[in-house]
Amino acid sequence: MNELTQWLNVQTEKHMVLGYGSLLSKCSRERYSNIFTEGVPVTVAGFERAWVTRSLQEQQTYVGAVANAHSKLNAQLIPTQINPALQEREKDYRFVEVSPQDLDFHLHNQSAYVPPSERLSQFTFWICETLACEPANETFPVHQTYIDTCMAGCLEHGGQAEAERFVTHTSLWEHPRVNDRASPKYPRAALVNSEDTAHIDRLLAKR
Repeated sequence: MNELTQWLNVQTEKHMVLGYGSLLSKCSRERYSNIFTEGVPVTVAGFERAWVTRSLQEQQTYVGAVANAHSKLNAQLIPTQINPALQEREKDYRFVEVSPQDLDFHLHNQSAYVPPSERLSQFTFWICETLACEPANETFPVHQTYIDTCMAGCLEHGGQAEAERFVTHTSLWEHPRVNDRASPKYPRAALVNSEDTAHIDRLLAKR
């Protein structure tokens, strides 16, 4: 039996969120949203990830998903309830249903695999689409600890290739950025070790 089919067979939660930003990080999910379910890497067609989600409360800019038939993004498929805690975390987004036909699965660098449609039809897939597109500026910059949280999550579940996909499948990288590693300003920052931050810096330098 395929590894993905085995994973699907043990899921009891019928809702799955496609985490493509800080939800990529297992550490951040567990520490701040009490999401302890294991996810799997997936590519989502029909959406573009860009630095366009402005948090007025936190005075920062995050990545957002914008509908775009010609784009795709890498994400983590996370079984979870759409509960008040998650809704609060994603208050700058709206939950949009995604068709299983727009999902490609990659497990441990295997080629893409699509499980039987009747198995996927038992689940509802959601992506957080940004409510308003506002590129980062000096007043609402991007903070390094947010980037670290996203990319450390990629390194954790897909290695360098997955982290490279995050960079490649994200637009509007030319933005004001604050290096807040010494004193994190992102309120849901993951615990990222120095080896991973150095790896992230090398990947970003290649852009």
